[in-house]
Amino acid sequence: MLIKVRIEGIEVFPSQVKGKLALERNLVLIIRTQARVLYVDYIGSNSTLGAYVPPPFLSGKIYYYKLIEVPEGMEKYIECIAKEVENRLNPLFKNKGIKCEEQLTVLVEAGE
Repeated sequence: MLIKVRIEGIEVFPSQVKGKLALERNLVLIIRTQARVLYVDYIGSNSTLGAYVPPPFLSGKIYYYKLIEVPEGMEKYIECIAKEVENRLNPLFKNKGIKCEEQLTVLVEAGE
């Protein structure tokens, strides 16, 4: 199966996650500074953006979130999509919790 994902979405600071945005699900979350991508994670259908807690090694850093919505119907492949986005962006800290065991091809297009 082939999934096409564009790396484009809204950019918000963690303090701006309020209201409707706090209830968002099925997102690939890119944590970045102005200069570099720090970390890539995902928020599945069992959690929300408002409940997301960044990893402790990012405390003390100033960063913002870039939120990429997963295409509808592809929510069950969110880990594979996040893994491929991580491989494409080469963040400073790798997320060892992302595992992809599906036979799936993810095409990541730059949208920046």
